[in-house]
Amino acid sequence: MDTLLGGLRQALRSLRRSPGFALSCVLLLATGIGASTALFSVVEGVLLRPLPYPRPERLVQLSQLSANGRPMQFSDPNFEDVQTQSRTVTALAQVSGEASVAVTGTDEPTFALLALASRDFFRAFAVQPVQGRLFAEEEQQAGGAPVVVVSHAFWKRYLGARPLPLPNTLTFEGRAYTVVGVMPASFDYPVGTQLWIPRELEARLPSRTAHNWRVVGRLADGVNLEAARAELSGIARALQARYGQDTRMHDIAVVPLQESLVGSVRPTLYVLLGAAAFLLLVAGANVTNLLLARAATRRRELAVHVALGAGPGALVRQFLTESLLLSLTGGALGAVLAAWSLRALLAFEPGHLPRVGEVAVNATALLFALGLSLLLALGLGLVTALRAARQSPWATLVQAGRTQAGGGRAERTRRALVVGQLALALVLLVGAALLGRSLMRLLSLDPGYRTEDIAVLSLVLPPAEDTAGRLRNVRLQEELLSRLGALPGVRAVGAVSNFPLEGSQGGDGTFIVLNRPDEVGNFEDFGRLANEPERTGSAEYRVASEGYFRALDIPLVRGRLFDARDTFEAPHVAVISESLAKARWPHEDPLGKLIQFGNMDGDLRPFTIVGVVGDVREQGLHEEPKPMFYGCSRQRLRASSRFHLAVHGPVGSAALVTSARPVLRELAPELPSRLRTVESLLGASLAPRRFSLLLLGAFGAVALLLSVAGLAAVVSYAVAQRTREFGIRFALGATTGDVLGMVLRQAALLAGIGVALGVLGAVGLSRVLAGLVYGVSTTDPLVLAAVALLLLGVALLAAWLPARRASRVDPMTVLRSEA
Repeated sequence: MDTLLGGLRQALRSLRRSPGFALSCVLLLATGIGASTALFSVVEGVLLRPLPYPRPERLVQLSQLSANGRPMQFSDPNFEDVQTQSRTVTALAQVSGEASVAVTGTDEPTFALLALASRDFFRAFAVQPVQGRLFAEEEQQAGGAPVVVVSHAFWKRYLGARPLPLPNTLTFEGRAYTVVGVMPASFDYPVGTQLWIPRELEARLPSRTAHNWRVVGRLADGVNLEAARAELSGIARALQARYGQDTRMHDIAVVPLQESLVGSVRPTLYVLLGAAAFLLLVAGANVTNLLLARAATRRRELAVHVALGAGPGALVRQFLTESLLLSLTGGALGAVLAAWSLRALLAFEPGHLPRVGEVAVNATALLFALGLSLLLALGLGLVTALRAARQSPWATLVQAGRTQAGGGRAERTRRALVVGQLALALVLLVGAALLGRSLMRLLSLDPGYRTEDIAVLSLVLPPAEDTAGRLRNVRLQEELLSRLGALPGVRAVGAVSNFPLEGSQGGDGTFIVLNRPDEVGNFEDFGRLANEPERTGSAEYRVASEGYFRALDIPLVRGRLFDARDTFEAPHVAVISESLAKARWPHEDPLGKLIQFGNMDGDLRPFTIVGVVGDVREQGLHEEPKPMFYGCSRQRLRASSRFHLAVHGPVGSAALVTSARPVLRELAPELPSRLRTVESLLGASLAPRRFSLLLLGAFGAVALLLSVAGLAAVVSYAVAQRTREFGIRFALGATTGDVLGMVLRQAALLAGIGVALGVLGAVGLSRVLAGLVYGVSTTDPLVLAAVALLLLGVALLAAWLPARRASRVDPMTVLRSEA
């Protein structure tokens, strides 16, 4: 202990004599450790930490697999058969995807995300409410009392965190629901859900093609994932053998629930963590360079210690102690920087990251920072100690006071470190440039609709169970369209059931091409004809008003759009997208074709195709346009309660909002509404890519600065070591340009080697970025060349100042000092 304390005191005295050196090392280490710890906190919270449920590794999600391996949600009959027959997965439960509903009865009207959960849903997660109770058995059946369980966040914000039982009832979807329970803050499935109601309140759909339900469950005790997959695959094959293609289920996928939640963000997070590790390596290389340079200036001091009897072990302890002090101080500051930068990072995070509420610089992250600090201390201390231990004390003392040329093993080590830094910086910059070019490529794409001057007004009306109530909703929708269309500056308005980029998934399904209007009289007929591939097709299903296509400037390719003749009593008509027309009728005219698409809304009246419109990119610019099928909003009434109004007008000012508010208060005073612009929706859809670009670009920029600073330091040190040589060269007739060129050529050689290695590294790591870019090759020669030239230019600029200093050496001053 005395030896350790003495070594610490000696290290502190040594570092105190070089405060600039110590501060530089600490800041460099803090930058690398802070960035790595912040990204590790995200990875640990999102990917590595188990879900906050009992035995979370037993939770699984099931999906139907189509003939081509595409995962789908379950239909009611398929779920019921699997639930009855499976012995490897217990507590199988249906849950709907979260849907936005307008809620009143709260402290303030709001939109909330609603999910329908079947009988065993909460049992599968093995969770209990923190207030109240879960659904009673009599409430989980058709005709049961309308009850709702709320999330902890919803309870705090909209119900004032008042203890249960509450007198409150929440009204949504046209019904009043009694609040019976509050879930723990840690319960979040489906992600973002705020309200849960019994699935049994919703009517069962007998069609096996109606894929409406996610399915979750818990592996039975003693059963592993492979055994569950084998059993469920057997059940799928047996059901297909019994019911034929009606099942639309060739296999069943079973994946851990955690993987289903976070699998989509795993590649991005690992790429960003790798970028932070690269930055840490660059910072560590810079600190190593500083330590080696300082060790060179301390050769005489160390030689005296050795000459007085200090052994190699004493030198190693001294350097390790100094490195430990620097690394631990840098690690402590890095932990503070990590906490600060994590808050900034999560503030910029666009809301697409699952489990983000569990991300924090916690004890695990602090242990990670400590481990990095100790590892860096060991590495830095050993490198410098071993280098110093190789010096002969007698040769050092004899050469004391004389300058030496810039060669030697230490100089080669410093140059190699600079080359490595430049290579790592180039890899990071290439990654950022590829993401940037990919983003620009996406922004240059035509989404198929107008993005400027379009406001989107989202409304949810009380659902109606009969035709009269649905017609009232349609009339209210049309009155809204008429009144909004009459506002000053508004050029066109329209309504659609699911708006592009809005975030909610619209329905897709199988349709049937009919030979005559009465060919399908019931769902049994539909299921029989759906097994004839030559008569079927698949498309996204939407319901739209006649003005929707004009408001968004979606072009009419041929035929007509919806108009006044398309009333509820008239034959039902449809408009399809150009991609659907080409895919299903490549050599025919689709106009006049009879289509049965009743499995999407329960209405078996057939459609007649009357128009073809341009393709649109519904789910994002990075996704190719999908085949679209549009029904008329005056005819397909099931979609009458949930719709989005597109208003083509002066959305850049507050005038539209100011003008629309009285209309909404008059026509729908009890309902909350949400007004956004298409440009904001487009920005939100691209936000995850911007977020990745921002982080990778920041890491690349910092790595570039550190690398060129390291290069400048190495060149400066070499110039200082060769001052006598330059003086002699000038005395023998060398010109300023000769010396300047000599120094810059050496810097260019280092930068060139670093760039070459960086290009090879970027090409080698191209697969890592393959899933993160769109429309750009990960080995794009233009990007590689541009980044390489940028790095070379910045490196030579950094070397210019020490080179200029070398070119101004006074030979007489140098020779007099030698004499």
